[in-house]
Amino acid sequence: MIVMKHVVILLSVLIWGGVSFAEKTVPSFYLPVEQSEGRGVHYFADHALDAADTNAQHAVVIIHGLNGGMQDGAGKVRKIIAKYRDTSRVYFVAPCIVAEKLLNEEERAKTVYWRLWQKGQDSPVVPGFSAFDALDRVFDRLNDRSRYPALKTVLFCGYSAGGQLISRYMAVTAIRPREGLQVNFAAGAPSTWLFLNRDAPWHFGLDSRNRYTAGVTDEMIFNNLASRYGLCFCGTADIATNNLDVSSFAMAQGTNRYERFKRFRAHIGTFPQLRDAFRFTEVKGGTHGGHCYDNEDFVNLVFGIR
Repeated sequence: MIVMKHVVILLSVLIWGGVSFAEKTVPSFYLPVEQSEGRGVHYFADHALDAADTNAQHAVVIIHGLNGGMQDGAGKVRKIIAKYRDTSRVYFVAPCIVAEKLLNEEERAKTVYWRLWQKGQDSPVVPGFSAFDALDRVFDRLNDRSRYPALKTVLFCGYSAGGQLISRYMAVTAIRPREGLQVNFAAGAPSTWLFLNRDAPWHFGLDSRNRYTAGVTDEMIFNNLASRYGLCFCGTADIATNNLDVSSFAMAQGTNRYERFKRFRAHIGTFPQLRDAFRFTEVKGGTHGGHCYDNEDFVNLVFGIR
């Protein structure tokens, strides 16, 4: 009787702790990268990107936060989307843009890693290879009709540090989807936004570009944004300063994430050609640790509904 009682308590702890025996383990893979001494970009997905998938109609490429990278960054989003819609034809891919400090010696020997990556900096172990390049490689696979013939939409999304990366990626990547494939972007509660002026260096503004962005002109950035669709979202209670960029250029955007979100919304509103390219969603009461992906606009965008 005592043993049975302990089993019941253990089951209760596991269930309330978010562990389910029915929950599947998502495998991980390595996406090969040339000139990397055998390293690859680590990622989590239901199957390898190079495998054929005639079932997937929607792909979600999700970037983790600052200290993520060796776990399935799509885990929380999978559960949120499944609450509202059938996800049987959604393919989730979670690339690990991982910081060197999070890896042990064995992992560093086989994994492409970064020191800093939110601005699209190059990896110290692969010359000329940034987090933006990693996303380009992922898209190359998804854009291949022979691998993903039924694919209708691809959503690049990220939250916090991942939101920083995705919001800039929308502006600078040269990816061109095949006919019939819709590509969208979603950035949630990043520490900073890309303001479209020359008053600040790259990442905060358009001055002093890095290697990946050096060949992307201001005109190209405006044309990219005008031809794409991005969802920007932030919790209205996201006013804490944990892991907040407090550099002078960041503080010029506001004192917290919600204030910076509102200022960026106002900034984009000054460009008539960009007003239809962005949607701004406030998540009422959402904090930085909250489930801000759990909003109707994001769930709809997973399925290409703008």
